[in-house]
Amino acid sequence: MRQRNQASPDLAQAGARAEPGRAGEPPRRPGRGRAGAAAEPERNWLGEPKAAVWLALAAVVLIGGGRRLLWAWRARQAVARLGEPDVAPEQIEAVAEFGRAGAWELLRIFSSTESAPRRLAAGRALARLWRADQLIAEEEQAVLRRGYTVTWRARRRYPRALHAEIPIEVAYEVPFLPEDSQHVGPSHLEWSHRVLGARRAALEEFSPWKSGPGRVAFAIVPDDFPTDGPHRLVLQTRVRTAGLTASWELELPHVPFSFEFDPILRLDAILTLWDANRDEQVPRAIRLEPVQGAADQPATHLPLGGEWILRNPPQLTVATPLPCDLAHATAIEFDGSPARWPARPLIVSGQGLPHRGLGSAAATIRRFELGPIPSLPAGVIDRPGVRRIRVWLKADPELGWADPDARSVWPGEMPTNWVEVEIVRL
Repeated sequence: MRQRNQASPDLAQAGARAEPGRAGEPPRRPGRGRAGAAAEPERNWLGEPKAAVWLALAAVVLIGGGRRLLWAWRARQAVARLGEPDVAPEQIEAVAEFGRAGAWELLRIFSSTESAPRRLAAGRALARLWRADQLIAEEEQAVLRRGYTVTWRARRRYPRALHAEIPIEVAYEVPFLPEDSQHVGPSHLEWSHRVLGARRAALEEFSPWKSGPGRVAFAIVPDDFPTDGPHRLVLQTRVRTAGLTASWELELPHVPFSFEFDPILRLDAILTLWDANRDEQVPRAIRLEPVQGAADQPATHLPLGGEWILRNPPQLTVATPLPCDLAHATAIEFDGSPARWPARPLIVSGQGLPHRGLGSAAATIRRFELGPIPSLPAGVIDRPGVRRIRVWLKADPELGWADPDARSVWPGEMPTNWVEVEIVRL
């Protein structure tokens, strides 16, 4: 008991130093009172720098994710429309804005659809994806294989009696490729070609590489084919990329063309029958017109052989459409001379036929320029001056058979009107 009484003063002193509390509460330590609690302000988490950074990051995630979800939803809607039977070409072409999302559907439409506008729209959309490096090399090559078109311009059957050279043209291209900065265009593809079966060694070697649509023009000689046939020409082409990310070379499918010679088919079968109405219309539609040289333009000249030339030669004017085609040899006659001198042939054909896109002006000929006359003998022209000339036209069945667009050729022979021309020395 004594020891406890001795220790109680110490405890009392400690309790005195401590802040007195309420009844039943433990004593409070110095510095932990209400004054200390009031001195510390409450923390504002939104005002701290870390909170601003986290809010900015959250906003970026939410906005970016929302835009991505919206883009994915629009892409899904656009691709889903490609499966509808009444999808418009504009909707097909707009799918390219969503990258590879619609690549397979575009390839399906491009390969299987029978609608030409939809097929071309799918081709343009694929060309845009190709330019944006959204296609792999195999898909790019598939686009070329399926879009590659070849057009032969020649007849399938010729008379066996035909001996003149037969001109043949063949054009190849990928028609839906536009030439702009957003699509792969003709300038991004280089081509090389050769033609087999024409009996010409120069055509059997591959041509130099050249960009843009391809065109091959050559002639075959009927006498080089002793049998009636059928004979076959084959176009072989190679293509490679130029100026694109992916570089590759591809050999495209060979495209054949068959023709034959018919021993029963006669040369004059292409000539139309005589008809009074046509015989009146055709001569009236063809006229020889003088050409007046402009004062500020240099004069044109036509060599006549030797030291003579014809200044500003006249032109044949053909008023189309005609009741039949023209495939006529021409000859020039000078007034006072009974002889005629051959000039270039006149061909007006393909009237009413769709344009084939091969660069042939046969269906749209309106004016025809006279060619040089190197065989004009001496003595026909003895001095410079003004002379009168006219042109004779004579139907040539071989010219008609050589042009695949000629269907029926007017069979007559006729002279044009007389025209005064000026002859000067060279």
